[in-house]
Amino acid sequence: MKRKGPVLAIAILVIAILCTLFINVQAAPPDDTRVVIEKTHKTYIAPVCFEQAETTNNLAEATYAQAKELQFKAESSCTEEAMKPHSEKLITVIAHKLGLANSKWDW
Repeated sequence: MKRKGPVLAIAILVIAILCTLFINVQAAPPDDTRVVIEKTHKTYIAPVCFEQAETTNNLAEATYAQAKELQFKAESSCTEEAMKPHSEKLITVIAHKLGLANSKWDW
């Protein structure tokens, strides 16, 4: 009698792996992404945009989740663009989640 179970399981696994190479998904910044919050203006700043940001001395480091919870707004279009979700291959998103690759928001 032939065993179809292991062959079928392997075929499904191979198809699933191949799909991760071709399927695009929307990747958003993780909640633990570092940002600078500007408490006076109630804004947050992506670190890559800090040099051109208009700030006071009332600054703190926070996470993206904390900035959203405080209902702070993006300080500039630079920060809006830096935090904008983008399309990535599913395999890349999985690699980010497993810590095997850096994401756009690893600053």
